[in-house]
Amino acid sequence: MLLRAALLYLLGGDFVFAGNADDWKPRSVYQILTDRFARTDGSTTAPCNAEDGITCGGTWKGITDHLDYIQGMGFDAIMISPITKNVNGTVRYGDAYHGYWPQNLYELNHNFGTRRDLLDLSKAVHDRGMYLMVDVVINNMAYITNGSNPAKDVDYSTFVPFNDQKYFHPYCKITNYDDYEMAQKCWTGDKLVPLPDLNTEDAKVTQMMAAWVRGLISNYSVDGLRIDAAKHVDTDYLRNVVKASGVFAIGEVYEKNPKIICEYQNYLPSLLNYPVYYAMIEAFSKGNMSVLVEAVEKVTVVCKDTFVLAAFSENHDLPRFPSFKKELSLAKNVIAFTILSDGIPMYYQGQEQHFSGDGVPENREALWLSKYNTRSPLYNFTASVNQIRRQAIRVDRDYLEHPLYPLSNENGISAFRKGHDGRHIIVVYSRHGEDGASRSIKIPRCGHQHLEFTEITTCRNHTLDDWGALRVTVYNGLPKIFFPANQMGGSGLCGFGDWPISGSKKKGEGKSNIDKTHWTNEIPVNPKWGRRPGREGSRPVHRAKAKNSKKKKRPKISGSGKTWSGWPMPVLVSSLVTLHFEL
Repeated sequence: MLLRAALLYLLGGDFVFAGNADDWKPRSVYQILTDRFARTDGSTTAPCNAEDGITCGGTWKGITDHLDYIQGMGFDAIMISPITKNVNGTVRYGDAYHGYWPQNLYELNHNFGTRRDLLDLSKAVHDRGMYLMVDVVINNMAYITNGSNPAKDVDYSTFVPFNDQKYFHPYCKITNYDDYEMAQKCWTGDKLVPLPDLNTEDAKVTQMMAAWVRGLISNYSVDGLRIDAAKHVDTDYLRNVVKASGVFAIGEVYEKNPKIICEYQNYLPSLLNYPVYYAMIEAFSKGNMSVLVEAVEKVTVVCKDTFVLAAFSENHDLPRFPSFKKELSLAKNVIAFTILSDGIPMYYQGQEQHFSGDGVPENREALWLSKYNTRSPLYNFTASVNQIRRQAIRVDRDYLEHPLYPLSNENGISAFRKGHDGRHIIVVYSRHGEDGASRSIKIPRCGHQHLEFTEITTCRNHTLDDWGALRVTVYNGLPKIFFPANQMGGSGLCGFGDWPISGSKKKGEGKSNIDKTHWTNEIPVNPKWGRRPGREGSRPVHRAKAKNSKKKKRPKISGSGKTWSGWPMPVLVSSLVTLHFEL
């Protein structure tokens, strides 16, 4: 097997490690900006002013030493900054601390560490059962001109392997980013640091980039790629480079329009879900929850596979959410939606510490200055949300393939559900913030009548009524996350043990004591969703018992010690065992 893989690599054939789309769907990814995550010396006081835009000293060794911090939040994959050597030098707004100004693809960025350090990080990640994703720049190289003419003053011989002008498009400035031909053939960057644009229509350029990507994957056992600036390269080039990598890839296409985003699934498996990102920010910062409901519906209809898109609410290119609204309750809503909506959660370092940088470079704070506080409210909240997502996958692997479904939307409170009936998560989101008044609501079509749910942030139990409706009070703008109580066994939440097979005790305080409730507006059916979830449980059921009928024995639900009708016993999903090796 190993010999065959090595031969495939040497011959340029398709070479696949563990990281295909199905491997990545259950993962939850923690995005690391390498220079700002952790230092080799372990310092939590080393100065780093994000506004200066200069190297602060984060390393691969620092990441290795702080994997416990990441795994403690429930993340089982990390994404790190580009690893290649960048241009040296400083301009008025900083240097290449971020890793996105490549000069030599075949040399590592020594600011981040040595080859041994990167190999050790990869091994440590995989030893924990986690995955490693690397951000890659395949659109351009970088050159510091400090204001001189980019059309004349770039020394192409400094680039490796693209050491000749023939590999690049002639210089032109992008004046309209909606013009895709211009965006793909003109240069990004500016007059201080222009980013010479590779001629991605050229077969030789494609071959050279594909060879480098294959080497990156094999040398460091990389499980997945994030493709930076995917919008700016030729689509055939994009498809061929991703195919050559042999692993799962997420592309960055900075677009609000779902049709444009979804079109790119013809060229690579996944995209950052910008349409839902923009709607999420508007919903929780401006209070327009209807926009979020509509965006979820549009992406579900237009994209051929929403379950593989990357769900995110912050990254190194965008203002952090607390720069719009500072309330912790709203940040919790945003984090819950990021992790529990359709797709692969991608969470940016510092969200758990409620960092609030309002754009580049302020949003690239040094995490070590937080002293890696594992008692912060958002750190523990993130851990709980990742735990309930993992539990939903554990009791029903098909959870990942079940579309997010909006149940209701009224007065700034929206409810969504995801998963098959009886093993589904219901989340109630609020845009009201910490000063919002308490509101009792009644949400329709939440499941079979009398199904009991545990609300994981309070550990109180709630029972659906005869109509399959959920009565709940939303207060202080906090999200409410519900999961069937008889499926909580092994979740590690609310007093349930961590991963037992059966017999967990039921915790909670029984039915919620809500008398005055208000029916919320139900969302119209979307044809792509098919029959409404909860249809069978949306009306009271009264069945006459047949004479002399015998009661059928019902199967036990794994991890609960209870019986429940309507579904077979959930299948426990075996852990994926991945063999990684270095050629």
